[in-house]
Amino acid sequence: MRRAALLILTVAAACALAALDGAPGIAAERIAAIVNKSVILASEVDERFAQAAARFNINPADTASIAKLRRDVLEQLIENQVIVDEGIRLGIVVSPQEVNQAVRRELDAVRERLGGEEAFQNALKEERTSEAELRERYAPDIKEQILISRTVSREVQSKTTVTDAELKKFFETNRDSIGRQPEQLDMAHIMFAYEPDSANVRAARARADSLQKALLAGASFEEVARRNSDDPSGQRGGDLGTFERGDMVPEFEEVAFRIAPGELSQPIRTRFGFHIIKVDERLAKTDSTEERVHARHVMIGLRPSPADEDRARRRAMAVRDSLLKGADFAQMARRHSQDTATKDSGGALGQISAGSLPPNMREVLTGLTIGEISVPVKRDSGYHLFKLLGREPEKDYDFEEIKDRLRQMVLNRKLEETYRRWYEKVRRTASIEIKE
Repeated sequence: MRRAALLILTVAAACALAALDGAPGIAAERIAAIVNKSVILASEVDERFAQAAARFNINPADTASIAKLRRDVLEQLIENQVIVDEGIRLGIVVSPQEVNQAVRRELDAVRERLGGEEAFQNALKEERTSEAELRERYAPDIKEQILISRTVSREVQSKTTVTDAELKKFFETNRDSIGRQPEQLDMAHIMFAYEPDSANVRAARARADSLQKALLAGASFEEVARRNSDDPSGQRGGDLGTFERGDMVPEFEEVAFRIAPGELSQPIRTRFGFHIIKVDERLAKTDSTEERVHARHVMIGLRPSPADEDRARRRAMAVRDSLLKGADFAQMARRHSQDTATKDSGGALGQISAGSLPPNMREVLTGLTIGEISVPVKRDSGYHLFKLLGREPEKDYDFEEIKDRLRQMVLNRKLEETYRRWYEKVRRTASIEIKE
């Protein structure tokens, strides 16, 4: 529990040193630096230094590394204050509503790291603080982060672009370090899901129906999810975050994108089990994003037994026998596959990089000849039959194939260079007095 509480202290950065010391000491009164009219206290440097030393596992006996890290921490705090002052000078504003939303997101992330609401509340009690106090302590840091981000975005990111000529030059200069494109496999598959027997399905459906009735009667969705969901999201009150079409299995998406915010779905069946879905928010399509929803769910899982797995394996073997006798793979996929995302396209998976495959699958699939059907391959969701439709051997990257990836690499380099030049220019206009 002590480790959990320390996570909260990390979030409440402004009060961490005082909480550890028990009372303000002489160090809390000392000034480490003055930037324009803003004071950076030695206590703040102490706190950030302690966090960094723990993160980088600095040896306390390594005085040279300790001294350098402390200088780096102080310089970062100075840099932050210089940018904050520049943002204020430019008239960049951060509203209280934006700060409140950001604080809420950060505290939700802390809850998740701690393992849920109960652990979060226990950690608050151990540190003798409240969520309201934590929000108040955290808000200034969050506001500063947003202001820094907006200032850098306006003054650096919006003014930095990459031309195709720059990409081409980078590509030609760095061919050796870019590496080679791994072998590409054009695959199709048929999936045979583990299907629990009818008694287990009826029991899971009855449990889902009972939970839905409790929710309709007013039970807290988050609490029902924490106590009953068989999905890891249950620890977050069933929160799945935001997603767009294509991120979830089709049966789940069809309901999540249809029901209104605040509405509860009927229990729906997917290959993972039964789900009760609640949509928190619907986000309309924009120029840069597709339509998305922010949803929660309670999942009653259907865990396969050894007998269920054996039935799936035997179904896969029977279909493989038919394929080896000449049955059409695409037709058999449409008829037998339980992967709803690919069955209508004859099981087509498209091109898969051999380098991205798990070792056990890589050994099986790279050993196939074109047109060959694999043995049944066991995965978490069921058994799969794979057919190799074609392959492209490992080769040097073509510029057009890798151009988009290179663009981000080159942009990141330019952003760093542009930022350093901009910051040094702004820093020269600031009044900086280092006291330690």
